[in-house]
Amino acid sequence: MSPSCLETISRHVSIRKFRDEPVPREDLERILEAARRAPSSWNLQPVTVIAVTDKGLRRSLAEIVGGQEHVAEAPVFLVFSADYHKLLEASRRAGVSVAQPGLGHFVVAAIDVGIASGWAALAAEELGYGIVFVALYADPCRVADLLGLPLHVVPLVGLAVGRPAESPEPRPRQPLEVFAAENQYPSPIDLGDKVRSIYRGGGTKLFRYVLGPNGYYDHVARALIECLEKRGFRATAP
Repeated sequence: MSPSCLETISRHVSIRKFRDEPVPREDLERILEAARRAPSSWNLQPVTVIAVTDKGLRRSLAEIVGGQEHVAEAPVFLVFSADYHKLLEASRRAGVSVAQPGLGHFVVAAIDVGIASGWAALAAEELGYGIVFVALYADPCRVADLLGLPLHVVPLVGLAVGRPAESPEPRPRQPLEVFAAENQYPSPIDLGDKVRSIYRGGGTKLFRYVLGPNGYYDHVARALIECLEKRGFRATAP
């Protein structure tokens, strides 16, 4: 009997070492079908998934994302992209005059990418595979160019999939009392200390990197805005 969804979630760990075993076509199709069945705003499904099985392409992708070897070593690397190319084509075929997609369109697609990739990850883990998410949004245009993606398609999330070759311990999560609350925001009492407590060194290095001046996400914002404009999106509010 296969494990329940909740059991699979409770056992989740990120896997960065994989066995040299291919993912059978039927399993890959089941993972992709899970992503395809994910909820989508207006049922627009502004998402496209590229299953990268070619070793050379995976090696190039690993270099683009900063030399992350698990991208090259996983037998399958799924690239989830925000995709308005096919929707614009469908609109034209329907005789509808369309505008250049903007930030609102991109945000909706980014949310749908997150949901679809999460469903794919859960399906993969239920099938006994290990997975790890990889950010592609820091340099999306290089990924798009490598894969020959058309305008209005922006890669955002990668998912490495394969049989695990390691058994890491689950990473700590924020306590439930600061992660969720009923009818109101969680109590401010010791809120910051409870969040800091789950990080080695109290989170100082991490917070400086992602929340400090000119941090990682400032770089991401600049790269995304530049790429969106290159890929045919309006990167400013109308």
